Amino acid sequence: MSFPFNDEFQEIIEVSGEQNKIIHNEETNSLLLSLDSYSHNIKMEVLRRISFIKWIKPRLKGGWTQKNLNPLLDDAATQLKMIAPNWRTLAEWHKNYHSSGNDISSLIPKHSSKGNIQQHTDSDFLIMKAINEKYLTLTRCSISQTFKYYCDLVIIENRSLPEKKIKSVSQRTFYNRINALPKYDVTLKQYGKRYADINYRTVDRMVNVTRPLERVEIDHTPLDLILLDDNLEIPLGRPYLTILIDSYSKCIVGYNLSFRPPSFESIRHAFCNACLDKSSITQQYPHLQQDWPISGKIENLVVDNGAEFWSNSLEDSLRPFATNILFNKVGKPWMKPLVEKFFDVLNKGLVHSLPGTTRSRIEQLKGYNPKKDAAITFSLFLELFHTWIIDIYHMSSDTRETAVPYFKWQEGVTALPPLTYTDEEAQQLRIELGILNTRTVRIGGIFLYGLRYESEELNEYRKIWGAIDKNNLTLKTKTDPSDISNIFVYLTNESRYIKVPCITDISYTSGLTLFQHQTAQKLQRTKTRLQIEHEKLADSRIYVENRIAEEVEKIKSSKKRTTKTTHASKIARHQDIGSHTQKSIQIPNEQSDTKNEHDVLNGWDEQFDDLEGF
Repeated sequence: MSFPFNDEFQEIIEVSGEQNKIIHNEETNSLLLSLDSYSHNIKMEVLRRISFIKWIKPRLKGGWTQKNLNPLLDDAATQLKMIAPNWRTLAEWHKNYHSSGNDISSLIPKHSSKGNIQQHTDSDFLIMKAINEKYLTLTRCSISQTFKYYCDLVIIENRSLPEKKIKSVSQRTFYNRINALPKYDVTLKQYGKRYADINYRTVDRMVNVTRPLERVEIDHTPLDLILLDDNLEIPLGRPYLTILIDSYSKCIVGYNLSFRPPSFESIRHAFCNACLDKSSITQQYPHLQQDWPISGKIENLVVDNGAEFWSNSLEDSLRPFATNILFNKVGKPWMKPLVEKFFDVLNKGLVHSLPGTTRSRIEQLKGYNPKKDAAITFSLFLELFHTWIIDIYHMSSDTRETAVPYFKWQEGVTALPPLTYTDEEAQQLRIELGILNTRTVRIGGIFLYGLRYESEELNEYRKIWGAIDKNNLTLKTKTDPSDISNIFVYLTNESRYIKVPCITDISYTSGLTLFQHQTAQKLQRTKTRLQIEHEKLADSRIYVENRIAEEVEKIKSSKKRTTKTTHASKIARHQDIGSHTQKSIQIPNEQSDTKNEHDVLNGWDEQFDDLEGF
């Protein structure tokens, strides 16, 4: 059938004689039974409905009302060579089609399931029913199990058919039907959209870079290796590796290895290692055959969406050095391919060959116990890691043999060398890469992490810029998390940092890390809580509340409630009411005969108003 207009819906549905044809609805991510599972009349009716909807929609001005539709229906019927529906019927078709997300099955006549033997006796219908209910699910039944389910459906369906029994297809035909399904759609239904997108993504060309350090990727991963303590030789577990890799040369720019989970501290150490000179590494490991000349100012740092990369400390730290932070799209690690690929190369080239490796998947161990067989100490691994990076990885070509990282770097820095850090800038970098806080400078200095930081220079600055009545001198501080014995305070009006020591306990904070301090604080709080007897505290607090209530009630019912507080206060001072003396005002007996207590108290102020306490 041909139409005189552009066949806009042909991409959605196409009637054919192919037995294995299915329809893919991208908006609902579902696999639908094709129209081949219905009778010829049903298929023609669905085509008629979608034809009128597609013809009318671009020509319609306004809503799907009688006034707007009737003038178009005659022209549509003429051009489509089909019988036009009533305007109200057409509006209902469009409503169902639109509300279903343009699902073609919404246009199937509702009476198609009534007495339609063709639909139920069609073997294709049962094949697709079995595939959709068993194979295309998260449980991922095997093809063999799905075929058995199909055969059972045929047997059950044939019970209700007096004649024209359904003949089941062969196992080979059934297998071919499943193997003909679009692979992306099968993965989508069996594993979910994220897994399907990762495995069937479009691989775009790499971001074009023209010079070293123009674009650097950073990421973390737990190492597939259990390391031992250098002295105790006990398993420490799997460390976390943070890596920075240059997009231009594929060289490793910097790294950090730590047993703490990825954090701002990991980024701080790795970034400093990446930017600053590494010439001392050959002195630390004299056996190295090559140097590690990679250093300089990074122009664009590509990060993922981990919490440590969204911290204010990172953005504030890099702002003075004009380093842009580019965030990778969520759930799309392939947009940051180099660092992901490097982790795989590192595992295959070094980590998985060492005793104590945990491998990438547990099924690869096959009885191997990494904790029991661990034999690499932390220091030894650092030596092996540097050797592998500098002498092996940097000096090896990529799989396509297009370049060697080390020589690609040398080629780039010869043509356009990156900016480097002066000694003064390097010192500023170390300060700026501290943890950012803002604190008000008070009498006694700055209180941070439960500690007090003070210096003469800070106090002099407060004398000039701090208003005592307003208490509004708020300054930015930077903390090196590896040593909290000092902090750096930024003097806004002087545009410089000063070093301020901790004076709470110098011996305690000397060389103390922030993590160690926070751990000690947590242990102290736990110890304090264990010392508190909560039941006895509760009894005592309730006792205090009850005694207060009793006294209030007693005072309310007494005439003393009309006595002025100032009168009673003066008598209390005179009679020395206190914790170690008498507890209540004493009324003389001779006065009690002629005056009541209320009169004595009220008259006291008139008689002794000129006396002062001492």
